[in-house]
Amino acid sequence: MVKQTNLIYALRNDEITSIADVPSGLKCGCVCPACGAALVAKKGSKRMHHFAHYTGENCEYGYESSLHLAAKDILSRAKKIMIPSVYVHFPSSGKSKELVSQEMEIEVDHVELEKRFNDIIPDIVVYAGNKFFFVEIFVTHPIDEKKLAKLAEQGISTIEIDLSHIEKSVTAEELTEILIKSDSRKEWKYNSVANHWYKRFVNASDKKEITMRGFAVQVDGCPIAVRKWKGKPYANFVDDCIGCKYCISYNNEGQLSCSGRKRVAAIADFSVPEEVRIENSNIQISEKETQLLANGRCPNCGCKLVERKSKFGDFWGCSNYPHCRFTASINPETGELQTKA
Repeated sequence: MVKQTNLIYALRNDEITSIADVPSGLKCGCVCPACGAALVAKKGSKRMHHFAHYTGENCEYGYESSLHLAAKDILSRAKKIMIPSVYVHFPSSGKSKELVSQEMEIEVDHVELEKRFNDIIPDIVVYAGNKFFFVEIFVTHPIDEKKLAKLAEQGISTIEIDLSHIEKSVTAEELTEILIKSDSRKEWKYNSVANHWYKRFVNASDKKEITMRGFAVQVDGCPIAVRKWKGKPYANFVDDCIGCKYCISYNNEGQLSCSGRKRVAAIADFSVPEEVRIENSNIQISEKETQLLANGRCPNCGCKLVERKSKFGDFWGCSNYPHCRFTASINPETGELQTKA
């Protein structure tokens, strides 16, 4: 059964018409924007003014098509829209999303409904300056993976407005608030600027193999040497890589994209010379290791250091031995701390 919802906009002589601008009953001369059937304008004193199908049965897409008309009319009149914040997402990683730009109000030049772009028919096309983007109204069906892939392939930024959790029909006033002002129900499903930055992160990364060693999952050649085994740097995939600021993505085929060699962790890093990034990063790593040592922790794996004795003298060793072979001792001649991974 089709959900009974109130149409607030219709077509009259092929023009967008609001319920507020027509007489009651069949005299409105309006038709459903989805199926083309005759509509009745219901303008009583108890219920919200709305259009209803003359036959008494709503078509499946009448309400959504009405919202598309409403959005076009609202944006055409207001000449502005509040667009959501843009973030770079790292969907195949534990890396946190990064803000590219805050939400902002932009001027709208004109709006088109359901204009075909190759094999995509968007709900609404918004033109602003020399750019355009799509707006999709989600009532019953969100943007699926197939459509999202097409949007990404064609590089078309798209906002989705989620109205699926609103039980009653959205009025023109409510839709105006959502479109013109800040609202959490608006989000970018695809954004070409965010995708541009994501590709830069990927291009700054090296592919590394994720290796199973018994019960351990490891990545050899960690560029920041989170751990060491016999002097060779590595990382534990779960403990070190997931959530690392240099872990851009990983997949089920056992590969990981790591930007640690170039020390690219944020958009701001792209404007800093590579040698400066590496120097700053090494200083931070050294400071962290020094702090761990001062707190009696192993700078190699973070485990507790314990005092040990040998024929060569006393030293501190990692409690995670033999999995971690870090040692530290005092040079009896110079008094300096000597470490060995």
